[in-house]
Amino acid sequence: MMINQLKIIFFILIFFVISCSDEESSKETTIISIIKEKNTRRYNSIEKGLLDQINSDGMDVQINFYSLDNDELSIIRTANNVRDDNSSIAIVIGENATLLSMNIIVPQTIIFAGCFDDLSVSNINRNNIQNNNITGVYINLDITKYIKIISDKNVANIAYLYTKNSEMSANISKYIARYCRNENIIYYPLIIDDNLNSHNLEDAIKSKDIDYLILADEDYINDNIYSIAYLCDKYSIPLINTDVSEAVNTAILFSLDFNYYYLGRQLALLLNDVINNNGKTEGLGFVQLSDSYKILVNEDIAEEYDIKLTEEILDISSLLIKDGKVIKK
Repeated sequence: MMINQLKIIFFILIFFVISCSDEESSKETTIISIIKEKNTRRYNSIEKGLLDQINSDGMDVQINFYSLDNDELSIIRTANNVRDDNSSIAIVIGENATLLSMNIIVPQTIIFAGCFDDLSVSNINRNNIQNNNITGVYINLDITKYIKIISDKNVANIAYLYTKNSEMSANISKYIARYCRNENIIYYPLIIDDNLNSHNLEDAIKSKDIDYLILADEDYINDNIYSIAYLCDKYSIPLINTDVSEAVNTAILFSLDFNYYYLGRQLALLLNDVINNNGKTEGLGFVQLSDSYKILVNEDIAEEYDIKLTEEILDISSLLIKDGKVIKK
C-alpha cells in the first residue's frame, strides 16, 4: 500500500515538473527591433524611457537597435535589415521615420512613437486600415491652441519656417494654414533649403508684417537657430518653437514641449500590451498622451518687444525666463 502511494506521489511530481517545463518553454523571448531617427534629445529621451520601463517590468525581450536618416533610402535599407533579424515587433521612434516606414511593407507589427499633428495621424491611420497591425503612442504639440492667449495683441499674421525636405513639417504647415484660414489670419509659409541663405531669409521676413514666427523642430533649423534669432530680433519678430532646451538658450518668446522620457515609458506599456496580445495590435488603438506638457515663456523678450503677456499664459507656464534666469514653477 505504501509503495503504491509513493508511486502515485512520484508520478505526480514528474507530471508537475513536465508541466512547469512546458510552461517555461512556451514563454519564448520576444525579439523586437527599435528603429530610431537620428540621435536627438527628443528621440534619445523616448528610447531611454522605453528601455528603463522594459527593465523595470522585467520584460523578456531581445532588442535589435537601428538608427536612420530622414530619407527613404535609409528606411528601405533598415526595413530590409529588420525583415532578416527575426523580430516580430518593430518600434519606430521619430516623426519622419514613422511617416516613411508606413510606406514600407514589413511583416512585423509596428509600434510608433513621436509628436504628430492631426493630418499626420490621419495618414498613419490610413496605413493602419491597410496593414491592420499598427499602433503607437504620440503627442500633439499644437501651437495654434496658444497663439491667441500668449499676449493681448491682435494676431493678424503668422509665419512658419521649415525645410522643404521634412514631410512632417509640411503637414504641420498645412495644419497651421487651415487654422489661419478659420481665424482670418494671414499665413506665410517660409520654406528653406538645407543651406540657409541669411540674405534670402532676411528679404522674406523684412517684407512681411509678422506677429509670430513659428520655428519647425528640425535639426537644420535648430543648428541655425542663433542666426535665425539674430535676424528676427533685428525686425522685432517674436519666435515660437517646440523645443524648450533650444528656447532656454535662445531669444524665444514662447515654447511648447513635452516630457519625452515619460512618452517612452508609456511606449513600453503599450509594447507589453502588444506582446500579451500575441504580438497583435487588434483592440489596441493609438494612444494620445495629454499630460506632461512643458510651457516656457520668456518675460525678458516680451518686455523688449513691448508685448504684454496674458495672465492665462503665465498661469499655465511651467518655466519662466526673467532677468536672464530660468524659473521653474
